[in-house]
Amino acid sequence: MLLPTIKRSLTIISLSVAVGLMGCQSAPLNSIQQTTIVNAPVIKDKSNFTDEIVIKESQVMQWVAHYDWQLAQVINQNGNIVDIENFAPITLAIEPSAVRFYQGCEQYMLDFYAMSAPPYPYYSHLAKVPANCNDDNDNDFDNALDNKTVITEDNSIQSLFVKYAPVRLNFELLPTSHLTSKSAPVAIQAAPKRLALNIENGNRLIFTGLAKPLVAPTGLPITNELLEHYDWQLVSAVSNTFDEKGQLIRKSLGNFYHSDHLISASFESWPDNQYASFSSGCNGSRAPYFLLKDNTFKVGTIISTVMGCGETGNRIESALFDLMRDSSSQLTLSLQPSQPISPIADNQTDMPRYNLLQTMETGETLVWQNEAKKIP
Repeated sequence: MLLPTIKRSLTIISLSVAVGLMGCQSAPLNSIQQTTIVNAPVIKDKSNFTDEIVIKESQVMQWVAHYDWQLAQVINQNGNIVDIENFAPITLAIEPSAVRFYQGCEQYMLDFYAMSAPPYPYYSHLAKVPANCNDDNDNDFDNALDNKTVITEDNSIQSLFVKYAPVRLNFELLPTSHLTSKSAPVAIQAAPKRLALNIENGNRLIFTGLAKPLVAPTGLPITNELLEHYDWQLVSAVSNTFDEKGQLIRKSLGNFYHSDHLISASFESWPDNQYASFSSGCNGSRAPYFLLKDNTFKVGTIISTVMGCGETGNRIESALFDLMRDSSSQLTLSLQPSQPISPIADNQTDMPRYNLLQTMETGETLVWQNEAKKIP
């Protein structure tokens, strides 16, 4: 399924990571400063080329994450094109709290723990991720390079950045095509998307992107707006492993069933990004997240307050943050079986009752149920 095409050009994307948090769970994290704003591109709906929809500013990086990006051109700070003919292909992956560059078996990462001032709000250092380049799994990639391209210091990812220096950068959506939607809507839909990574006092890296082949999800539709509309209470958490005979072993995650430390989640959008908050009743937390079209749910780095929660509270909170931090999972939404509501219940409401199943990439399964959102 093809995603909509960008219509507005030269849109600066500025993804901000929250750095200021407030105290306990009962206090909202509204003290976070909004450092930058994204100008949302206007795109065409895939089913009706006369209807325009707008990507929300907070969802632009999530939109970008739906594409596979490959380096197509490099322009230096003097405006001259850099020759990359002898470079092995370089790809870019967008994550909630980082970007990763891949070249053969080599991998580099820019994390976004710290932010700077616009127009280059991302501040980071290029770090090489350890990899075993002698692994047999890399042979297919090496063969794809016709056995001619050897990655050296001069044609590596690192050569595109100032060596050993901090990096300040921004992202920019570029026009997809000179064609108009009236003349060739299908061609625009199929055309590769274009994304620029602009480095302050450095190169401009231009990537082309093709939509990822995502599988249609099961269950009820899930949107960012639906997640944000409710608070979510954890009602079940189990680990799933297999014994030596291949038999499934399910065990309750005991840390997540303490009556004095009920676990909850909430979601909200800011101008710069979307954030998920996880709590066990003590510290506040926040992490950027992506919800992809196949209901893949990706959580970035968790930033939290640092109040002492007691021995039990600290253990539960650490287990919760460790499970969710930099995680990937699959969400499935269903309606709860109909249950009669007591006429004297305090929470009388006509809202639908959902079960939100979260299947972690690491094997755990969590079940969340929605509650009316608490207004601070």
